[in-house]
Amino acid sequence: MEINLGNTVPLFAHDVAISTLTRSNKGKNGKAKKEIFTELVFIDGMRKTAITRMVLPMSVLEQLPKTIEENLKKIKKEMKDKEMPKQKTEVKSSGSYLG
Repeated sequence: MEINLGNTVPLFAHDVAISTLTRSNKGKNGKAKKEIFTELVFIDGMRKTAITRMVLPMSVLEQLPKTIEENLKKIKKEMKDKEMPKQKTEVKSSGSYLG
């Protein structure tokens, strides 16, 4: 998947708050169905304000730890390398869900 970052303004977060959202919906058969999402609120510590709020379904949430772990390994390896980086931006998608 290609992601165009040309129109995306980078926001820098100093902190993150996390919560769980639970809701129930009645299906066509009248039975209640429970849905659970995780909400991430990224915070700019200098301005002391929330800069973005994301609600993630289970499918994305389950892929997130693996994606973060892979990124941390890459960052640690890059930090050990003495060569200065070239200007490049890499985007990695953790799954096929785009909600």
